[in-house]
Amino acid sequence: MADSFPLNLVVEDGRLKLANVVTLTRGLLVIPILALLLLGFPRTALGVYVAAALTDAVDGWLARRSGQSSAFGAQLDAAVDNIFSAAILLFLLLAYPDIVRTHGLALLVLFGGPLLYLAVSWLMRRRLMMFHFWSAKAGAFLLFCLWPAIAVTGWTWLITVAAAIVALSRLEQVIYMLRGGQNLEAAHGLAAP
Repeated sequence: MADSFPLNLVVEDGRLKLANVVTLTRGLLVIPILALLLLGFPRTALGVYVAAALTDAVDGWLARRSGQSSAFGAQLDAAVDNIFSAAILLFLLLAYPDIVRTHGLALLVLFGGPLLYLAVSWLMRRRLMMFHFWSAKAGAFLLFCLWPAIAVTGWTWLITVAAAIVALSRLEQVIYMLRGGQNLEAAHGLAAP
């Protein structure tokens, strides 16, 4: 069983699942992106980053199109998204070294807020509650688009906008749980609990 561990990530029910390969590719691309930034090639790193970020849309589409959607694939996607999201902080810090000085609080909210939320959800429900609210999707989209948007526009204030949306989304999720909500597929916090 241990010998087949990596293979188990991309093979389900005896079939190669291309969507899982795409998902894992996103996670693995973190390494060359970091290496390119450390070696002083920020534009190339950004290009690889954009390709990696686009895989987030492709993997789900592939799973649905091939009829191979699964709970495992969704969990793998969420885990890789969390790794990739954490890596975005490193990418931003390497691409814009002064960003902590100018946007430290927003970065703390943007990257620390979701971790605090997961701790709160664990304390409230004894499991990690990751709702698929529209606000959470908007926050994730903004997070994935943040580095390219800053690179193109120079607008570092977008970090504050993304942080505000992520903070409000997490607050919405806590309020939903306080109302008794547990449906991870609910569209928003006002849905029936």
